[in-house]
Amino acid sequence: MPAMLAACGHSGPNPRTLHYIGKDLVATPPADYRAYGAYAQAELALGSDPPDLLRALEQLRLATDYDSRDAHLWTVRGQVELQLGELTAARRSSARALSLRPEYVPAQALATSLQQQASGAPQVVQRRP
Repeated sequence: MPAMLAACGHSGPNPRTLHYIGKDLVATPPADYRAYGAYAQAELALGSDPPDLLRALEQLRLATDYDSRDAHLWTVRGQVELQLGELTAARRSSARALSLRPEYVPAQALATSLQQQASGAPQVVQRRP
């Protein structure tokens, strides 16, 4: 029995935490299942017709409470806050996302939208096909 246990052991990161970013194999901690569940509920609310922005924001607040280190969650939260006209909150969420991942393109796009909003520049709401 001890021989079998030794054969099962491994050193290094847990294989469940490994994934590729580009050509690099990296290990990251798994997402909090509660944050993931709240995010999934937010996406369902955003995908409804019409989108339920208040429900989505409620779920995104829960998601960022459970996982405050996820730039994507903060970015989506900021996007919803912007759509609801909550500019101060959207700026806070945007800043948090960029502090976590300055190179994250969706967070950069949100920051640009917020700057345009502040400058009074027209905002593209929808493009015609």
